[in-house]
Amino acid sequence: MSNAVSFRGQSGKAWSFQRAAADAPWARAPGVAIFAVPEACGWRIFRVMELSGKPHDIQPIWAFAEAERYGASAVFISLEFEGDLRKHMVADLEAGFQPIHRSDNVVRLAA
Repeated sequence: MSNAVSFRGQSGKAWSFQRAAADAPWARAPGVAIFAVPEACGWRIFRVMELSGKPHDIQPIWAFAEAERYGASAVFISLEFEGDLRKHMVADLEAGFQPIHRSDNVVRLAA
């Protein structure tokens, strides 16, 4: 059984993703992450996020923790090393899916 899934953005292009275990080191590689909430007929996209691939970048982990508070339990990853293409993917997917939390929103977490 494959964990491959395609998401289509506003452009209609099918972007290929792999479902990752929430506790796997998915935030270490450059690419795009989708955090999703299970629904009766599929997934509700909570957030689409660009992954920088920097070794100590904790923003994706905090973003997933925030998504879990709203019911997200799935992480889908698409590896992509080219920064401009990652930004294009995020914009296309956000325009097509209208996620609950958009990438231009700033989440401020209390210390």
